[in-house]
Amino acid sequence: MRKWTRLDYQTMPWKNGGGSTTELAIFPSGASLDHFVWRLSTAEVSSSGPFSHFAQIDRTLAILSGEGLILHSDSEQAHGQSVFLKQDSLPHQFKGETPINAELLHGTVLDLNMMTRRDVCTHHMQRLEAGKHFIEANDAQQLLLFCAKGSARLATGETLQDYDCCLFEEEHEHQGIRLNLHADEDAVLYLIRIQFLSMGDS
Repeated sequence: MRKWTRLDYQTMPWKNGGGSTTELAIFPSGASLDHFVWRLSTAEVSSSGPFSHFAQIDRTLAILSGEGLILHSDSEQAHGQSVFLKQDSLPHQFKGETPINAELLHGTVLDLNMMTRRDVCTHHMQRLEAGKHFIEANDAQQLLLFCAKGSARLATGETLQDYDCCLFEEEHEHQGIRLNLHADEDAVLYLIRIQFLSMGDS
């Protein structure tokens, strides 16, 4: 297991220059925005505007704080549809090359963003709240666990505090990853399963 805290994170400008993003974890370690396999980050959105273009990247977005966002794309607008994202919404997945304009509902929003390179791996983001959780990720080679609020304890004794992030990796091929954790009252965590196409079932 590898663990990151607030002291490890890096903040940098958005790819489109319209804001800033804080990198929580990236694989391979030290990769650039043009060469990562996956990247987990947060971003503070203080004004409405377009998302950066990321070709061949699959993205998932969740709202950590603020009133929320409305996501508009050309295809959605053509059908009169938009996606409303708030703190209690399910994480929303979309393609990085899809033209999207984000509209703030009211005031600044902090979001969580997972990106994976489509020809290398897939991912699935899940929101966890207070209580006991047994995670059985049979098809995953890596798991990311991000503590967005409160704290949580793993069965191994490791504690996650606010904004801690952990990476778990499969020890033996095709055996998957299993976790036992207890999220404290009012805690919010995000679990991200990562499956490599050349290693798991497609």
